[in-house]
This record gives sequence, structure tokens and C-alpha cells, in this order.
Amino acid sequence: MATPIIYTTDVLVVGGGFSGSWAALRAADTAGDVLIVDKAARDWRGLGMMSGGDMIVMQPEFRVEDLLDEMVYYYDGLCDQPLVRKILEHSYDRFRDLERWGHIFARDEKGKLRAVVQRGLTYMRYYLYHPYGKGGPHTCNTLYDQLALRGVRRLSNLQIVKLIKRSGRVVGAAGFHTRSGLPCVIKAGAVILCTNTGGFKMSYLSNTSAGEGALLGYEAGATFQNMEFLQNWTCPMAFAWEGQTGMLPYGARFVNRKGEDFMKKYSPLRGAKSDPHYNIRGMVLETRAGNGPTYFDTSTMSEEGVEVMTPTGGWMLLNAEKLKALGIDFFHQKTEWMPQFQYIFGGMKTDLDCRTGVPGLFAAGRASSLHTGVYMGGWDTCMTSTTGCFAGEAAAKEALDVRHDDFDASEALEEIAPVTSLIGRPGIPPKDVVRSIQELMVPADVSVLKTGQGLNRALHALEHIQNNYLPEMTAQDPHYLMKLMEAKGMALVAEMYLRASLARKESRCGHFREDYPLRAGAPEWIRLSRGRNGMDIEGAAVPCGGEGYPVMPYRYYMDDFDYPDQPHADAQYVAGAQA
Repeated sequence: MATPIIYTTDVLVVGGGFSGSWAALRAADTAGDVLIVDKAARDWRGLGMMSGGDMIVMQPEFRVEDLLDEMVYYYDGLCDQPLVRKILEHSYDRFRDLERWGHIFARDEKGKLRAVVQRGLTYMRYYLYHPYGKGGPHTCNTLYDQLALRGVRRLSNLQIVKLIKRSGRVVGAAGFHTRSGLPCVIKAGAVILCTNTGGFKMSYLSNTSAGEGALLGYEAGATFQNMEFLQNWTCPMAFAWEGQTGMLPYGARFVNRKGEDFMKKYSPLRGAKSDPHYNIRGMVLETRAGNGPTYFDTSTMSEEGVEVMTPTGGWMLLNAEKLKALGIDFFHQKTEWMPQFQYIFGGMKTDLDCRTGVPGLFAAGRASSLHTGVYMGGWDTCMTSTTGCFAGEAAAKEALDVRHDDFDASEALEEIAPVTSLIGRPGIPPKDVVRSIQELMVPADVSVLKTGQGLNRALHALEHIQNNYLPEMTAQDPHYLMKLMEAKGMALVAEMYLRASLARKESRCGHFREDYPLRAGAPEWIRLSRGRNGMDIEGAAVPCGGEGYPVMPYRYYMDDFDYPDQPHADAQYVAGAQA
């Protein structure tokens, strides 16, 4: 075996996107040494690069109680109130950090910040980056400049295979370089996972997060929550576009083949100015009724909206110019759009400091379980910046309080040998496994209008893949060994999603069961963890009214929508849910 590369650091951050950068920045304020590793090429910058750079912020003139009340309403009661409150309370500090470092938020001619109210709410609003279209890359560049000033080390093209534990504590990680194949061992006082939970590589905008972070946390003993919530999104059929969250409040709309603004039928109050999951249900129902396809109509937007949302740089401007060359004027006509599922919303359950419950292991951003199936524009920028800082500060303090376990690197390499030894062997290529998982997840009765029949069918197909395909996967070189890890992670998050979706026998937030179409009593989380004989699943009541949970749910966002009776709904299930 080649001589391994060995690093030692106080805090190891896995993932170099928004949350990883913020975690490293805050950790560097306390720790002597901080190291970021990322499987991608240097300066790839994670999914944040593709974002608009907009940010939800609780400005000083607002009260946290009002925003928290809206979040409990929007999340249909499934709200981690202590963590959401802490995020909101710290959001303005992160906003001011970005402004101080040169990130420009749009203002009108009087100097007032431009804000877009989200999902028809009152207080939850995001603040736009200026000029539009460059916000994601500029955020990344801003954070990377600050990392350089603090002396944070960054390593690229490094795939982590396993978190190393000694005496129950995470003390580092082991993996390999995705180009040379050289093995690597990292000894650390604390580890922060900032990898996203995982997705299904359904778009070139979202093809990097596939589940390896979830696999690392699961095998280390972390508990997962909200895994039944899948991020569905609406996107153009023929190209990519960022910004529908801003365009809908400015007057854009979804229309069916007949030209009808169909979401007004399903929700006269919200229309299409709602979470994409509600719009997607409408899209599927319209298609089922013979009214497809769906179009995104921007011709009804206000002049101000067109001015604000027109891209002026980045990949968005490239797309706009290419569309114009094809005779497509995005802001003055209809374009065909479709549903697309991307990521799992859930993640590792954490406390207020982003501890996972596994000593030495933290999770921040989308690797944590804050999301509960519905989304708002700018919320990820808010929660990645804040939770990244929470995790970085706590991990740095913990790393300095513990003695580095100078474990034997050769033992760590033996632990990852079952993976690294697969290079060059004959077998099934990872892409075939990925495609098989994508195919079982796509049907509407698995991903949008879920049914027990659809979920069980998908789970049966997944078990066949796990039993027959995963053990036979191999890789022709180190790059495809990284792809193999992605396929293993994707299989895990798919299983978590299917099992948690079957366990939630109700509809709530972004989770809709046609066979359980109503909400069933008090809110409850579904939690998953690694057991002796497979995946353990349990329910946990949300302690509304208890310590840290002052808001008792008294209204539900899902009640603002009235979808027709579903053809697969069973009367006894409806009766049970009502009881």
C-alpha cells in the first residue's frame, strides 16, 4: 500500500460550502488549527455557488416571537423552536458580517433594503444580493477570502470514507485522494460534517451531494430526523433558472395547458405564492386530470419585479443570453416547467450547539435536521451561516478541552480497506446503481402524492439493489471510487426516506400521503438510527408548550390548501386520521 498522507488538526470540517466555511471561520477564532476537506476540485464552493446569495434575516425592527410564531405555522408544528429561535436571533450578526466583508444587499433609491416576503407570510422575508445573478459565487469568494485571512487550511479532491472513533469518540477521519488514490488519515480534536444530507443527482445544478455525509454520520452513531421530507422543486424543462421564489411574489404564476392559474383553485388565499411542494402537488393533479403540461408565466410580473430579478452576471446571465439567442424572452412569455426532486431535507439531529450526541461529532447547515419539508428563499443562507458558527465555536472549544488521541494510522486504513481495495476489480459500475435508485424514487406515488403501495414497492426494489448490486460495485480508478461512495450514500438516504415516509401515517408539511391525507393529532418527529439488526425507527413528540417551545400550534399552513379528494384515499384511514 502507498504511504498514507497524515494530517493533524484541532477541528476538521468536512465540506467546503457555505456551512463549512462559516464553521471554519468561527472555529479559527478559538482553535489553533482548522482544516477543511472537500471531495470536489479546489474552489468548487459547494451548492452555495449556484444560489442567488439572498438571505432571510430578522432585522432589528422585528420581534423574534413574531417570526417564531410564523415558523411554527409554516412547519405545521414540526418546528425545533429553540434552534429556530437561536438562528433568527443570530441572523442579523451574520448579515452584518457579510456586509462588512463587501457582500452587497440590494437597496432602493432611498437606501432601504429590498426584501421579498416569503410564501405569503408577514415577517419571513429575504434580502436580495445585488447585482442579481452573482450572489452565490460572491458569497463563496467572500467567505474564502476570510478563511485565507485566518489561515484556515483547505484540501480538495479528498473523499472521506469513514469517521474514526476511539472509546466511543470521533477522533478523526480516513479516506483517499480522488485523483491519485493516495490514502489519507486525519487526526482531529473534533469533526464537523457540513456535507448536506444527500440527494439523487437529478440535475447538473445538484449533482454533488449524494449522501456520503449521511453515511459517515449514520455509521458513527448519529440519530437522523425529518428524513421523510424530500425537497421537490419546480424547474424549466429545457434549462435551469434560479429565482422563482422571488418572481412569484412579483406576479409570476403557474398555468396549465388551458392557461388557467390552477393554484388559485387549490388555494385562493396562497395561490402559487407558496412552498414549491404545494405547487408541485397541484402540477401532478393537473397532469392527472389531463390539463398538463405546466407553464411558468412571467409575462404577468410587475416592471419592478422584472428589473429586480433580471440576472446581471454568473451562470444565470449565461443562460439568459443563450435563451435570447434561441428566441426565448424569459420574462415576457411562458416556458414549460416540471417537478424535480433534489435532496433529502432531513439530517442529523443536533442540539443548540450542533452537537450530534456522538462525542466529537457536530453537524451544521443542511447536514443537520432543521428543515421539515417546506422551504423559503434565502433560508439556507441564513441557517448555514448561523449553524456553521454554532458548530464551529462549540467544536473548537471541545477540541481544546480534549487530548488528541494519537491513534494508529494503519488501523484507520484497515477500517477503510473494504472500500479502497475495490479499485480495478471487475463488477458493477456505480452509475448503474445510481440510475436504479433514481428510477425507483421518481414515480409520483413515491415522491409527491405518496402511497403505502408506492413506498413499499420502492423499498422492495431498493432492498434488491442493496442486497445484489451494492456488494458487487467496483471502481476503475479513484474518481469512480468517489462515485461508488456517492452510490452507497444515496442508497442509505433513499432507505431512510422510504422507511420514514412509511412511518409517518399522516400528511404534514411537504409530506403528503394519499392513503393518509389528513393531519393526525399532535406533531411528532420520526427518528432513525443504526441498530444491531438494521435501521431503528422511533417517534418522538414535539414538546410544544414545554421548555424552549413556547408556541403551541394553533394554525397550520397546510390548511390553506384544499386539494380534491384523492382517488387512493381509504375511508378508514381518513376516519383514523380525524380521530
